[in-house]
Amino acid sequence: MKKGVMREKRISRIVEILERQGLHACIIKGMENIFYLTGFRGSEGTAVVTRGDVLLVVDSRYITYAREAAKGCVVLETKGKDGTMESLFQRYGITRTGFDSHHTTFETYRSLRDGSPSVEFVPLANDLESVRQCKEPEEVLALQKAISIATEAFTAVFEKIAPGRTEKAIANDLEYAMRSFGAEGASFETIVASGPRSALPHGQPTDKALKAGEVVIIDFGCRVDGYCSDETCTISLGKTSKQLQEIHDVVRDAKQKGLDAVRAGLPVRELDMIVRGFIEEKGYGEFFGHGTGHGVGIAVHEPPAVTNRGEGLLEEYMVITIEPGIYIPHVGGVRLEDMVLVKENGGEVLTRLRKDLFETQGGLR
Repeated sequence: MKKGVMREKRISRIVEILERQGLHACIIKGMENIFYLTGFRGSEGTAVVTRGDVLLVVDSRYITYAREAAKGCVVLETKGKDGTMESLFQRYGITRTGFDSHHTTFETYRSLRDGSPSVEFVPLANDLESVRQCKEPEEVLALQKAISIATEAFTAVFEKIAPGRTEKAIANDLEYAMRSFGAEGASFETIVASGPRSALPHGQPTDKALKAGEVVIIDFGCRVDGYCSDETCTISLGKTSKQLQEIHDVVRDAKQKGLDAVRAGLPVRELDMIVRGFIEEKGYGEFFGHGTGHGVGIAVHEPPAVTNRGEGLLEEYMVITIEPGIYIPHVGGVRLEDMVLVKENGGEVLTRLRKDLFETQGGLR
């Protein structure tokens, strides 16, 4: 599918939201949503979707690039508080507009409201975020490219994960390798947590040196063509304790139960319950505090949230993670994560690295 046709389909979904809620337009501030709808990637900008046009408002830093990237959009340059938005409202007869309440700051909202007192501003949050949930074939390909590069990078640095090296050094090696193999950058700051620090679900890398017999959680991903990968491996530096081996086996089996359960139509809350319930049966429920997974796409964390409070059903062509973990303070932890493409009668695991307990001696087997 050509990019122009793909964007038209995406924009039509936003227009459907406008029509359903009786809105003349929608103001979008989240850069992931702006990229999704226009192809523009920058640090700042505003998209306005009307029932007829898509407008992209940027400052002088991005005006040339925006005109190249946002084909089919009306691109306008703003110079601070110059009344650009107010002029747009008047030009398009906008008196009731939605706005991206997840990403619009209160200061921005107040400026819009005060500058256009005759316009009603309606917060839209879940409606906008849900548009990106189901992936198009081109998006799946981009995710697979990101996964492939992340896999290649992890394989290249695997032998460097050894006693004596620091968590920061391993994270740096991995992020450098991902860029070297063609990634635009890391999807997020790489997590490397070893020994007792592996009990920190989002332990950022430190100057701590790895030791023999420890486990190391490595949560990493890269961005390619604007799309992110996300996976977690837990490896052992040689033979580890029976307790950590047992924890690993429980997490491994819980993840597999989640992967086996994935199918279109399954409530996300039920998927979380399947994984969480297994860990609870094994006596480790109090040590699994986060959700079972989340959507992945342009952002590394997207709807749906696969949690015990998650809403909605899995749908075909959603891409989600399954990432159970057990974390015991002062002992250590294990998390294993794969990305899965939801299909009608099951799930296709997209990530390719083994998730059993690797040992660094002898290489990646």
